[in-house]
Amino acid sequence: MDWVDYAWPMLAAASFMLGLMHAVLWVNRRHERSYLAFAVAAASVGAIALFELASFRAGTPAAMADVILYWHVAIATLVWSVLYATHVMYGVGSPLLGMAAAGTRLMALVLNFATGVNLNFEAVERVGHVAWLGADVAYPVGPLNPWAIVAQISNVLVVVYLAQTLYRVPRGSPLWDSALLVCGGWLLMVVTMLAATLTVVLGLPRLPLGTSPSFVVLVGLLSALLLRELFRAQRLDTMLRESEQRSLGRQRELELAASAARLGLWQWDMARGSFNQNATNALLLGQPAAGDAPPGALFAHAESPEEAERMFREAIAAPEYEIDYRVRRPDGVRAWIRLRGNVEHDAAGHPRTVRGVTIDVTRRREESGILRTLLESAPSALLLVEPCGTVRYANLEAARIFGYPPEELVGLPVEALVPHDVRELHLRERMRYLDDASPRAMAATRDVHGLRRDGEQFPIEARLSAVELDGELRVMVAVTDLSARKQLEYEMAMERESVAHLARVTMLGELSGSLAHELNQPLAAILSNAQAAQRILHRDPSDLEQVHEILADIVETDRRAGQVIGRLRGMLRREAREFVPLDVNEVVQECVRLMRNDLLNRRVSYRLNLMPGLPACRGDAIQLQQVLMNLIRNACDALPEERGERIVRVRTNRSDTGVCTEVVDTGSGIDDGMLERIFTPFETTKASGMGMGLAVCRTIIRAHGGRIWAENVKPRGARVSFELPVQG
Repeated sequence: MDWVDYAWPMLAAASFMLGLMHAVLWVNRRHERSYLAFAVAAASVGAIALFELASFRAGTPAAMADVILYWHVAIATLVWSVLYATHVMYGVGSPLLGMAAAGTRLMALVLNFATGVNLNFEAVERVGHVAWLGADVAYPVGPLNPWAIVAQISNVLVVVYLAQTLYRVPRGSPLWDSALLVCGGWLLMVVTMLAATLTVVLGLPRLPLGTSPSFVVLVGLLSALLLRELFRAQRLDTMLRESEQRSLGRQRELELAASAARLGLWQWDMARGSFNQNATNALLLGQPAAGDAPPGALFAHAESPEEAERMFREAIAAPEYEIDYRVRRPDGVRAWIRLRGNVEHDAAGHPRTVRGVTIDVTRRREESGILRTLLESAPSALLLVEPCGTVRYANLEAARIFGYPPEELVGLPVEALVPHDVRELHLRERMRYLDDASPRAMAATRDVHGLRRDGEQFPIEARLSAVELDGELRVMVAVTDLSARKQLEYEMAMERESVAHLARVTMLGELSGSLAHELNQPLAAILSNAQAAQRILHRDPSDLEQVHEILADIVETDRRAGQVIGRLRGMLRREAREFVPLDVNEVVQECVRLMRNDLLNRRVSYRLNLMPGLPACRGDAIQLQQVLMNLIRNACDALPEERGERIVRVRTNRSDTGVCTEVVDTGSGIDDGMLERIFTPFETTKASGMGMGLAVCRTIIRAHGGRIWAENVKPRGARVSFELPVQG
């Protein structure tokens, strides 16, 4: 016996041991079929080593032929296991190429038994011997079997398949290292087998297969893979134990946190019919203890168990669920319970495992009910609008003023609640508001109208406020119906107009003496001219030139009387007026002409200081004349009775924002405490005054978009001014 008799059995034993280890791994992990392929490959390598040792010691040609004949069975098994293991582990090689390699090896195995004494030789004529490293080994000698080419084709296909797999595995990936070891080792062994066959074909002295580095490398690679797998399994086991310890720690922490937050945790394994819960969940549901419980424990104390379970079954059809239902615990306490969690479904879509959290939402539901009651009873209409423009919530007042049932108003586009002609404008304003959301009134520069369900438009006031719900910006709109307010304002305006008309009538009644004097003058002139014309015609009917002059005077005088009557009728008329462009200086002059005789009767002089070239203002001349008459009469009343300088000055000038008109007297002035109060209704400084004159003046000036104020002047007297905006 020499060293070969010791080395080859040891190599075979190592291969069989590796195969056994991989077989044990496969038994524990049957889904990883690569372990089974490695076990068969290692056993095949061990069988090949034993067949080779038997060929080294064959003494007769027949024995040598039999060894080689069955040797091909182990080689075929090795090739098939290599191909299968490579396909299972990596799966990137061409399936057709792999099947071609396996098919040609099967054909070679059939030819091994059907031609010659074996696939390599048609006959073994003798057994040769060669000295190899001090050992005497035998080798066959005889004519070669031409069908041996089929086995070489299979070997070449195996080499191509392994090389293709190694090329297609991505560099740097977790599979690259193992692919380099496995495919590289098999390639080295197959190439060595091809080289050994080539020595036989060329008639060179044949070296034993086991003497090549490939066999030793292959055994080493299998050992390395096994050791790496064992180390990985040990590391995974260590990591698993550490993970379990951390998981237990986290579970205890979560349990403590859940207990502190009064969160019930539970899991329902529907496939096995088991239900597990923590202590908090048992307390919330009114169960006796934590741990295992019957699956129906969730609904055991529900006020309507069938309805609660039906809702739960419908909800867990989705991956995530949330339901609320009411329970009555054994101690008689009623509570609202919320179940929330996730669901694992099987391949058929049926719930397999349901995990959930139980929350007591009684206080939240009660607060929500109180809040909903407050919102529903709010005097203003409230709308919650989504960013997309749909109404998410509307209270009863909103449904009432817009004429929709509450269920129809929710989900309606908010643009459906505004008139058609401003919907595009409303859409643009809504998008701009989302870019800069802040509490403010909607469209503060124009009148806003809403649209009822029946198509009626009505005035509204809308206040906007941004709120954030569920992490998304929404808009709360508070809408007030201004229909009643507008009607009241209209009625009040009509009453103010009536008061102003009454003031004008009263004023004209007081001015009736002056108006009579204004009419007596033109009437007397008309009478005198008419009598003169009669005398001329009576004396000399042919003197028509003087008659024409007299008639012209009569016409002019009559026109002046008509103007006086027209001014009187204008002051007495009570009708809606339109603002037109007017010259403030002309208004002042017309007013003074109307009051000229009254001023003479009062022994009051007047001074006009009118700035020329003033811009036009929009207004009602009659109403502005009423204001001036009131101010001039008040100025006259403020003058002292003793003889002296009784002068009223009227000025007009251009101000920063419009045209200003001033009425200045030389009286005793106004008390400082009365400077603002004199414009309040029923506030007066006169013993017999009603206190409505200046109040009417302020109403008229405000209606014209202006302002009126009073102030004292030095050394004595008061000045009442009003300012009107210029046209445009």
